[in-house]
Amino acid sequence: MPLSAAGSALVAGSSQESTMQAQQAQPQTQSIRVLRAFYYQGKPTKVDEILDLPRLFALELQAAKKVEFVQQKAEEKPEPKKAETKTTQKAFI
Repeated sequence: MPLSAAGSALVAGSSQESTMQAQQAQPQTQSIRVLRAFYYQGKPTKVDEILDLPRLFALELQAAKKVEFVQQKAEEKPEPKKAETKTTQKAFI
């Protein structure tokens, strides 16, 4: 039987439970501030805009120096309601 350190208590991260706990500790999304504009979901982003992106995508953008991580969350901006206009019909005589 060959010697192997796999599964040993001396090897960091060898237990499946510790690996699962490390994965669960990471949030699924990351708040970022745009440094250089890029397209996200087919729409251009603006410089200094704060967004919540999927963590892996945010890490790629950070490596490309397009974003920086921030602590604050992106605020949801409610869409402005369109003013309802009443049209009056004028009779042409």
